[in-house]
Amino acid sequence: MRFSGHETFSVREGWLHKGLRLLIKEPEKMYDEFTADYLGVGSNMAKSIRHWLQATKLAVQDSENRGRIKPTPFGELVFEKDPYFVETGTWWLLHINLIAHKSYADTWNWFFNYFNLENFDRPVVVENLRQYIQLKNKKVPSLQTLDRDVACLLSSYARHIPNENIDPEGVRDCPFRELGLMSYFRTSGTYQMHFRAKEIHPSIFGYCIAELFNNDVPIDIDIQQLVREPSGPGRTFVLTSESLFETLNYVMSENDEIKMHGHAGKRAVSLPNRNSLDWISKYFEEIRKVKN
Repeated sequence: MRFSGHETFSVREGWLHKGLRLLIKEPEKMYDEFTADYLGVGSNMAKSIRHWLQATKLAVQDSENRGRIKPTPFGELVFEKDPYFVETGTWWLLHINLIAHKSYADTWNWFFNYFNLENFDRPVVVENLRQYIQLKNKKVPSLQTLDRDVACLLSSYARHIPNENIDPEGVRDCPFRELGLMSYFRTSGTYQMHFRAKEIHPSIFGYCIAELFNNDVPIDIDIQQLVREPSGPGRTFVLTSESLFETLNYVMSENDEIKMHGHAGKRAVSLPNRNSLDWISKYFEEIRKVKN
């Protein structure tokens, strides 16, 4: 299991654009002594950017050039369609990838897929993570290491209530907070997950399922499996059975290709045969039409 790599930095506004642009346009600059200067950040932040590019599947290790990374087809498509990462859907896509990427984001994968509390504080998360690793018969990192990883995750997603931006330039705000998955209450020091229904774009919903089931054929799947399945829409979008049903109603109202059928507790969801990158292309095509 892998922890840290992010140098304790959560993703910051503009980081992925800078990193992906350099990787695609001037890849050699990603590896010389002035990389941090090209990115406009400190040396540890430059390491963090490389980590997040891989954790979100925008980049992958280059098998032909040991120690280097290269953009994935996903990363190239995002850079083509939304190079500045301004669309909310782009951040949902990155979130979907992040929590499914065990090799680079074990804490993220565990937290969204296996941690079930709605209200908690940070020490509770750290202890639950420690117990999970122990049950897996894996080597347990130091509590300090686990605490840093958990702190990075929580700061990535939690909106602070009341809102108080301690950094005048707002560089500490992570765009994942805009997904509305979690809040942090300053007065009590506690966090709350938001299991309510969410207005997920149909193509983002389709991408999540296509990634989960390697969608090369039409999919027909029980809705309860979508709630429980690790990295499925229930876990990924932080939904209960009821809020997933509401979210699906919204999805279907926006797209007639995704359908729900059956009765009461026997409902199932069907999707057309479309691979992951095609869902992404469809998403950007549709939001472009709306804007035009």
